[in-house]
Amino acid sequence: MAIVQASYLTFSLVVYRYAGKWVTDPSLGSAGPTIKKVAYGVGFIGLMVSGCLYLHVAAKYVFVRILRNSPHLQKNSLIHWGTWLSCTIGLGSLAFIIAQAIPIFSYLMALTGSVCFAPLALSLPAWLWLHDHGDYKSGSLAKKAIYCLHCFTVLLGVFVCVGGTYAVISSIVTAYDSGLIGSAFSCADNSGTVH
Repeated sequence: MAIVQASYLTFSLVVYRYAGKWVTDPSLGSAGPTIKKVAYGVGFIGLMVSGCLYLHVAAKYVFVRILRNSPHLQKNSLIHWGTWLSCTIGLGSLAFIIAQAIPIFSYLMALTGSVCFAPLALSLPAWLWLHDHGDYKSGSLAKKAIYCLHCFTVLLGVFVCVGGTYAVISSIVTAYDSGLIGSAFSCADNSGTVH
């Protein structure tokens, strides 16, 4: 948790130090054109791998549900491969359509992150630790410090959830007011780079 929190905090502080209140969304848009191209080029590989992993897991789930109790589940047959390719191509196409059909999809992803990440990745683990280690409250000074640190992490998660949700909602309202929200399937440039 300390490494995750330090990473998020370091990235945020460095971006805010150099971009200030003019930071773009996504924040990489605040970098210069060359740095942006290099960073997106490096990040694109991880993005593709992540997308393929998520698509594979979802397609595998649907594939097994369709061919359960069938000899074609593990047989190298036309039905096996036809079903597998239909699942991957169909789910990939569906994901693309959903991502492009909803003009505020990136804002919805940010909202999901603020509502789900902070409680599940920050508050809940610390809260569960507090439940399991209640005796630390009255232990040695080191145990009391660890207990207080976990209490702080619970409060930090609540703050990030509330603050992040407020910030995303404010961003959505601002984006609608300024006309940044395009229409469905628009190919608008969101890189923040002036050509």
